[in-house]
Amino acid sequence: MKLVRTEILEHFQYATLSHRWGKGEPSLRDIEGRNIYSMPFTRALGKLQAFCAVALKQDYSWAWSDTCCIDKHNDNEVQETILSMFSWYRQSALTIIHLCDVADTDSFVNSEWFNRGWTLQELLAPRTILFYTRDWSLYKNIASSNHKTDAVVLEELETATGIESRFLTNFSPGMDNARLRLQWASMRRTTRPEDIVYSLFGIFDVRLPILYGESAEKALGRLLAEIISLSGDVSLLDWVGEPSQFRSYFPSKITCYRSLPSPLPCLNTEERPLATSVLRNLSDSLFMSLCPQFLSRSLALLGVTCHVPTILRQTPVSSAPRGVIELYPFINAPPPRFFFCHFRLPCIAYYVTMVELQRADPSTPSYTYNVRASGLAPLRITLPAELADVTKSRGALHLVRPWHSKLLGPSAKPDVATGEQLSKLKEPFNALLLTELTHTYGEHKRVATSTLITAQPADRAGALESGVRIFCIV
Repeated sequence: MKLVRTEILEHFQYATLSHRWGKGEPSLRDIEGRNIYSMPFTRALGKLQAFCAVALKQDYSWAWSDTCCIDKHNDNEVQETILSMFSWYRQSALTIIHLCDVADTDSFVNSEWFNRGWTLQELLAPRTILFYTRDWSLYKNIASSNHKTDAVVLEELETATGIESRFLTNFSPGMDNARLRLQWASMRRTTRPEDIVYSLFGIFDVRLPILYGESAEKALGRLLAEIISLSGDVSLLDWVGEPSQFRSYFPSKITCYRSLPSPLPCLNTEERPLATSVLRNLSDSLFMSLCPQFLSRSLALLGVTCHVPTILRQTPVSSAPRGVIELYPFINAPPPRFFFCHFRLPCIAYYVTMVELQRADPSTPSYTYNVRASGLAPLRITLPAELADVTKSRGALHLVRPWHSKLLGPSAKPDVATGEQLSKLKEPFNALLLTELTHTYGEHKRVATSTLITAQPADRAGALESGVRIFCIV
C-alpha cells in the first residue's frame, strides 16, 4: 500500500506558473473542454502552451495556471482560491517563473515581475523554482534543478527583492518578522488596490474575508488588527507617512512600511503563549487584585467605565535580594486589544514637557521640532503638519513605547529580573507621538510623523518610574 500511495502521489505532482498577467489571458471558460494546441494562436495562449510544454519536459503530467484554472465568475471559488493560493504554490513540485521582459543575456534584477504584489508569495511559497526568460530559455542557461539553491541566482534574488536568502530558501508562513514582511510588500503594487493586502493573507497564514470594494486602506487595517490581536507584535506600529482616515494608529497605505526600523526585539512563535494567550485569559478581577494600588484614572469608552492603570511594582526590600525588581506586573500587562475602532495599547509613557519649532517648510510640507520629554534624552521630530497650539500645551502630548514582555529579553521571568535584564529599558526604541483629545476624556490620537522617532531613555530609573500605562487610541 505504501508503494501504491507513493506512485499515486508522484503521478499527481504538478507544476505551477508564476508570471505577469497580460492582455487576453485565456480563462477557464475559454479553454474548458478544448485542446489548447488547436485553438487560434494569441500571445497569451502561446504563453500557456509554452508553460505546459516546459512542465511536460520537466516530467510533470499536471500543470496549474492562475489564468485558466479558476472560475472567476464564481465569487465563492475566487475567495477560496485567494485564501488557498499560498498552499497551492507550497504544495507544487515545481513553480515555473516566466519573465516576459528579460532577454537571454539580461539580468532579471530589474524585471517588472519583482514589482507585482501577487508574485511575492509565488516566490516565497514554492520550495522549487526555475526562472525562464522571454523566449522560454532557462535563465542564464543555469541548468540547476532548483534556482533557489543556486548561489548565483540567489545573490541576484536578494538584490532584486531586498529579501535575505534565509527567507527565500526556507520561508514559513506565519507572523514572525511581521514588520519585515510588510516592508517586502511595500515595494510592490497590484492592479486592484485591495489585492496588495489580500496577497499577504497566505504569507501571514490568516483567513479573513475577501471584500473587493472595501478599499486597500480598510483591508490593511483588518490585516494589521488581526496580526496584532493574534501575535501581540507591536512592531507593526513602526510606520511613517499618512495615517488611516479611520484609525490614527494604522497607516493609510502599505508603502508607509518602506522605512526599515532599527532592530528591536520581536515576539517569536515559541514565546507568544506567555505574552498573549495566557494574558488574554486573565480575568479583570484577577488583574485588579494584583495591582489595585496602581489603578488611577478612568475613562468612558462606548458607555463602559474602564480604568487606565499604571502598572509597576518593586519588590519590598524585606522580601527580595538586593538589586532585584519584581516584574510580574510588567510581564502580565494586558495585551493590545481592539474594541471597534478603539485600540487599547499598553505603553511605557513619557509626557512631553517642551515643544519648540526648529524649522518649517510649508512647501514640502515639513515641520521639525525640538522636543523634551520626562525621562528621555532631548530629541528632534519631523512632522508633515504643524502642531496646533493646544496640542503643544503641557500634558497634551506623550511619547510612548508600545509594551510587550519581550522588551526585557527572552530570559526574563515573571517574578524577578536582574539589573542586566532591566538595562534593556535604557536602549533606544521607536516611539509613538500621542496627543490627548480635548473633546473626549482619556482618548488619544496618534500624530503622524515623516520619519521614525528614535527615543533614548535618560536612564533606567526613568523607564521604571514611568511604568506601563494603557492608552485608548482612536
